[in-house]
Amino acid sequence: MVIGINLIPLSKEQGTGAFRYIQLMLQQMGNYQLHDCKIIVYKQKNISERYLSIPKNLNVEYVNIPNVGTGMKRFLFEQTLFYFYLKSCDVFYSYCTSMPFFIKAKKIFTLHDVYFLTEKERYGYIQRNYLKVITKICIRICDKIFTVSNYSKNEIIKYYKVNPSKLLITYNFIIKNNYSINEVSEICDSEGNKIDLNKPFFLFVGNIHPGKNIRRMAYGFKKFNEKDNIYNLLVCGKPANGGLIILQELSMIPNVYYLGFQSRSNVEWLFRNCKAVVLVSLCEGFGIPPLEGFSYNKPALVSNTTSLPEVVGNAGVCVNPLNIDEIAAGFHKVENNAKQLSSFCNAQIDKFSPNESVEIFMRSLGLDFVRNN
Repeated sequence: MVIGINLIPLSKEQGTGAFRYIQLMLQQMGNYQLHDCKIIVYKQKNISERYLSIPKNLNVEYVNIPNVGTGMKRFLFEQTLFYFYLKSCDVFYSYCTSMPFFIKAKKIFTLHDVYFLTEKERYGYIQRNYLKVITKICIRICDKIFTVSNYSKNEIIKYYKVNPSKLLITYNFIIKNNYSINEVSEICDSEGNKIDLNKPFFLFVGNIHPGKNIRRMAYGFKKFNEKDNIYNLLVCGKPANGGLIILQELSMIPNVYYLGFQSRSNVEWLFRNCKAVVLVSLCEGFGIPPLEGFSYNKPALVSNTTSLPEVVGNAGVCVNPLNIDEIAAGFHKVENNAKQLSSFCNAQIDKFSPNESVEIFMRSLGLDFVRNN
């Protein structure tokens, strides 16, 4: 059996949460023996095999395509010149809505969320309608659809009237201690200024855009911190649509520092050493940063909406993301109950089993596999 894996939406070695999903899925597949299986990975030529970190024991062929970037340029390539690079396969899979429509194979993709329909401020008019149309086409032509939470599954059914039997949940998950963590003696903000790492800090990791509700998060933190000035709030990630305006406002809020994009090793160090992970998003198909914090017994402060209560369970504090006073109170609750909240971290991680998700993924691709001892 030949499986095509479409990674061409990844244009830089700064992957988003959607890429992290498929990266961990492929890494977990390395724990299995796959019978009579070849995997063809399509990637832009500037993306190194080292960065993808696909296990060496998998039978993988890499096909490099030109650096086509993102957006409409990538879409046009995908529907035209991409066919000259495509090789015969039984199943073609994409980790997002990026699919050559006329490929002759069983087609499967992952639809992480439908926030282009529900959170209009996150996307411009053209991008929102592009995603709306492309998603509708992908749903129609694909044989199976993966999504990452019960919440997202219900939203897809609601907005696209998808037959539930066509949808499968393959939860995001974490692989404990997957990265070696170097001791960090210095971390700088995006302007090159050193951060005082002796001061305790809360941590946000994710793209910078309105859907992440970073502005309210920062003002809630300011209100919580202004009396004793004990903590910093560190913000890691890349600016997306509307992100630069958000960052300008953050720069004026005391003790809030934007670190820009950090290496995976640095991010793991930050998870290990933070007080708690904060993710009070307005839109979140799953929200993996809280789970990453749980692996170091760090509790979470999250929204009481979308998928986040499903993700954090009893290991986090859930607040109204639209209410700055409630966000501030949430910081206090995490501070005062950190030990109790942390006691639920391992149980919550166990709810999102890597083996269960990857086995659903592989069975749906039609793979014959045996787990290694």
